[in-house]
Amino acid sequence: MSSILSLPAWARRAPATLYTIALFFFGCANISLPRTTDVPFDKITHFAAFLGLEWLIELALVGTAVAARRRTAVAMSAGVGGLLELVQAALPHRSAEWLDLLADSLGALAGAGLLMLLARWRSPRVAGASRQLP
Repeated sequence: MSSILSLPAWARRAPATLYTIALFFFGCANISLPRTTDVPFDKITHFAAFLGLEWLIELALVGTAVAARRRTAVAMSAGVGGLLELVQAALPHRSAEWLDLLADSLGALAGAGLLMLLARWRSPRVAGASRQLP
């Protein structure tokens, strides 16, 4: 983690910024995704895309307190999803859906949850600490 902190702030923020630009580019493009009745491919891509954005925003905010960083990253990621849906509502070849926004928000929450689990798994543990009574 200290090697990430040694990067200049712009280098930590650039991936999240470029990723957000790519999300808006592809989110506004006249591209049709395969439509199936079995697998909601569109919702899966929304979920995965905003999980990734949440991770990149957390990377950009390294050095901030963990809880504040997580809350901010989830809020920013879901906010970008909401803004993208508003933009799509104004485009004639796109449509805005509440379920897309829900998938975006759930992806952001899942990203934060996975990072939290990873941090707990990697943290050093004291043997038997959880078994001791206060």
